[in-house]
Amino acid sequence: MKERSTKITIYDIARVLNLSASTVSRALQNNKLINQETRDKVRQTATEMGYVPNWIASSLRRNRSNIIGLIVPRTSMYFQSTAISGIQHEAHRYGFSIVIGQSDDTLEMEMELVNTFFSLRVDGLLAVSSMFTTAYEHFTPFIKNNIPLVFYDRVPADFPGYTITGDDFKGGFLATEHLIRQGCKRIAHFSGNLTCNLYQQRLRGYKAALEKYSIPFDERLLYVHNLTSEAATTASRELLSKDEYPDGLFAANDTSAVAFIQEAKRQQVAVPGDIKVVGYSNDQSSRIITPALSTIEQSGYEMGQKAVDTIVKLINYGDTMKITKHFVFPVELIERESSSQ
Repeated sequence: MKERSTKITIYDIARVLNLSASTVSRALQNNKLINQETRDKVRQTATEMGYVPNWIASSLRRNRSNIIGLIVPRTSMYFQSTAISGIQHEAHRYGFSIVIGQSDDTLEMEMELVNTFFSLRVDGLLAVSSMFTTAYEHFTPFIKNNIPLVFYDRVPADFPGYTITGDDFKGGFLATEHLIRQGCKRIAHFSGNLTCNLYQQRLRGYKAALEKYSIPFDERLLYVHNLTSEAATTASRELLSKDEYPDGLFAANDTSAVAFIQEAKRQQVAVPGDIKVVGYSNDQSSRIITPALSTIEQSGYEMGQKAVDTIVKLINYGDTMKITKHFVFPVELIERESSSQ
């Protein structure tokens, strides 16, 4: 078996350059007290020797890691990928690195990631709760130790701390009202699990729009599933098998809306001729599908930036600054062919 190589330390670099270990350490941190020529020489030597900083030891010495943990359900989700992009760019601007953990939308993995990030001594934690997270007790290590914790997008019920969300009630209302104004009178709704704040609020918005236009809510037109393409296809088949299927559909994400349009095509049901469709998120599939999908834009990139801005202020200043505790992003209806008259 090949022996594991010994890690290069700052002491090894110091010996090669005939410098003190403290000078090497400061040079690697780009400390301006060390002249530029020495800093460049130290960095070049460190690279040539294969030096890798021990950030855990460094964070113990400085009581700061300059790392923010990030928990998301799945990085493959369009909204999350755009939010992560905003988070990465904004964090880099502030001099922080991001370590990402994927919960796979399960509470068990989310709990494991919380413990992992706490053990890694991150300076703060950004989190999007899983679809099945109904409480926040497993985040207690961060809360009790005053380590900044910010939820964005999906938030556990009654979480009293800092949150950044989209206006999901308004999004549900706008989508449904648009369908009504396009002449729809029987509007179905594909919702995610109702333990999740997003889908609760989008459903509330849907119901409020129906009420405004005196259209009774019909429980038989509500389909609750995990909003995957597979689950939406199953729901679409059931919906289209009814003797009288709806003339409108508001889907709580674009994935399920696109799955419905594809199933409608297979069954020779015309969109928007027979049934008009609105999704949610404005992901790339909404522009590629034919007909192009009407949807709700919720600004993932900007939400990611705002999440970092909030947590960095909490890391650097605590509660001494005026920081909005519950920030809500506006949403916008984007009209395309799937809901045209």
